[in-house]
Amino acid sequence: MQTYPTSPMPPVGDRAGFRHLRLVGVILAVIGALAILLPTLATFEAELLVAWMLTVWGAAGLWFSWAIRPAPESRYGFAGFGILFVVGVAFILFPLAGIATLTVLMMVSFLMEGILSILFGLRSSAKVSNWGWLVFSGLCSFAAGVVVLFGWPWTASWTLGLMMGLNFLSTGLSLVMLDRRQSALR
Repeated sequence: MQTYPTSPMPPVGDRAGFRHLRLVGVILAVIGALAILLPTLATFEAELLVAWMLTVWGAAGLWFSWAIRPAPESRYGFAGFGILFVVGVAFILFPLAGIATLTVLMMVSFLMEGILSILFGLRSSAKVSNWGWLVFSGLCSFAAGVVVLFGWPWTASWTLGLMMGLNFLSTGLSLVMLDRRQSALR
């Protein structure tokens, strides 16, 4: 039985860990290109998607909490899922507030993803020959977070869609390149 080191990255010659990178990368790159071309629409659609997901999730959770109401834990369910439901409905009724809120959350996630991708890429440099693509993706995500930080709230109506598009595009391209380089090493 073959064992791997404690690192989550498989050895360079092992294709199992990189099986579907090209397909996922192409899909992410296409979504990213569409969001870049239509940033205001992408922002609005992302806000609506999140709003409806929160509303449905909250409603389903409230129903579950009602079903377990004899249990003392049901009150926590009512509180937590009630908050999700109210936030979802508020995002549906007030999409501009939802866009502003989601822009801040996206900014934080871009900054965190950027830092983590950079650190993971640097840590993987001894195990993966093309680790620079991970660092590149991390730098793009971090830069997107910084742009959102300095443009918010004046550019919130389109920045979220544009930055999401750039992030999806850079992540998609890095996955395609990572798969391509791994194929060449086999």
